[in-house]
Amino acid sequence: MKPIAETIFWISFLYIAAPVKTARILAIVPIPSYSHQICYRPLWIALSQRGHEVVSITTDPLNDPSLTNLTEINFQSNYQLMELNFAKNVIAGTHEWLSTSRTQIWPACGDVAENIFKHPKVRKMYAPDSDEKFDLVIVETVKVPSFYTLAHRFNAPLIGVSSFGLRNTLYYQLGAPVLSSHTSNWEIGDDTGLNLSLWRRIKNFIRQWYHIYYSINYHYPKQQAIAEKYLGKNIPHIRDMERNMSLVFHSQQEALSFVRPTMPNILVLGNFHISKKPAALPKDLKEFIADAPNGFIYMSLGTNVLTSTFPEHIRNVFRDVFASLPYKVVWKCDSELPNKPDNIYTAKWVPQESILAYPNIKLFIYQGGLQSTEEAVYYTVPLLGLPMLIDQYTQVNKMVSLGVAKRLNIMDISRENLNGSIIDILTDKRYKERMLEVKVLNEDKPYDPLEHVIWWIEFVIRHKGASHLRSSIADEPWYKKSEMDVIAILSIAIFVTLFCTLIIICKSLKMIFNLMKMSVVTKKKIN
Repeated sequence: MKPIAETIFWISFLYIAAPVKTARILAIVPIPSYSHQICYRPLWIALSQRGHEVVSITTDPLNDPSLTNLTEINFQSNYQLMELNFAKNVIAGTHEWLSTSRTQIWPACGDVAENIFKHPKVRKMYAPDSDEKFDLVIVETVKVPSFYTLAHRFNAPLIGVSSFGLRNTLYYQLGAPVLSSHTSNWEIGDDTGLNLSLWRRIKNFIRQWYHIYYSINYHYPKQQAIAEKYLGKNIPHIRDMERNMSLVFHSQQEALSFVRPTMPNILVLGNFHISKKPAALPKDLKEFIADAPNGFIYMSLGTNVLTSTFPEHIRNVFRDVFASLPYKVVWKCDSELPNKPDNIYTAKWVPQESILAYPNIKLFIYQGGLQSTEEAVYYTVPLLGLPMLIDQYTQVNKMVSLGVAKRLNIMDISRENLNGSIIDILTDKRYKERMLEVKVLNEDKPYDPLEHVIWWIEFVIRHKGASHLRSSIADEPWYKKSEMDVIAILSIAIFVTLFCTLIIICKSLKMIFNLMKMSVVTKKKIN
């Protein structure tokens, strides 16, 4: 028995010790926004360190020479193609995301796609005579579906990724329900909620389905034309490729999001962009917050909103309230602050994680970005949300519902409501206590989030796809997906039945009335 036992041991050892078969992975994250990039960086690093060769098309490269298996193609030029000042639209009161998406984001993404397809390094990869091979293609699902066709070009499985919640167009494509008025629908913004009136739900329904129809029938053909321009006419339609994606990862952790029904091939990623060892703070900033006996407040509105575009009176409200507080304030601000008080530190950039990790931080005033939310929960910092665009309204609403945040409308900001909200959060210990509970809930998982995502990626590579997770509902026409044809027929049948019943009742009553009338007349004649 001993030789058999030894044989089993060495076979088991070799099986466990044997490296996973390495693969070549093409990762395309073309949207020029820092928050769209940082959440994937740990993934590219981990995959490359496991022996996989990763080619990353990105707008914010790591430029780390130690990562020999990671090749980055820098498309920082995409930032010039999408210079969209959202803050001006918010201030002007013209911001409505679905409209902005159709009129600004989709056209800009067409320019982004062209810019990448025509790049010499990219053209060399997909050229007909190229010997480049990839075992997997990963594409960001945010309005650049033309890149799905590269999976066809390399005969590789396709995985989609999103740094926030999925678009309802993608839910529709994958066969998941489209919930126009559900609180999870970030595309509708502030118009979702519980116990909405019928009229409001009808309005949301029309807006959402019109947007889906417009995206699929107007913008998808434009993206298809871009793909055909560079890869030839003999490629599948991007709608079919989207419906047949092996997996889609999105950053919607259940504890931090309004939960909605999805499909088995829609999986969650999140939190693994958070560094276990935050970078050191700049010397002057560290000295500033270290010398804060009452602690400090941190304010940042992210990378897509410029504080300098706000009216002067709004900036003055923040400055005056901060100056009156017995706390120091670190304010990420892209412009100089006139008459800056001594208790305010401003900078165009600060290491956010390092700030949130500092022990004496008391409050984070932010715009509601998902990655910022994850960081605040990880470091248990209470929140004051000032949502302005995209998914920020939904995210802040969720944090308010969890009891870890308050919310203000930046266009209705005043010294009174800003000061009152800050003081409420800082003096009510329940915000901090509840944040500690949310952190524990969010991190209590049976797996490491990064390893979990990597396992699924390698699963798709091993099996050359994951078609068994795909639902056939994705192939159904729109009216069958929600049984709308059945509902329509039954509604018509019920209406016709009721209408006919009503006519029969009316005629019967009329006959009875006439008979009674004739009976009365007959009796009178007899008498």
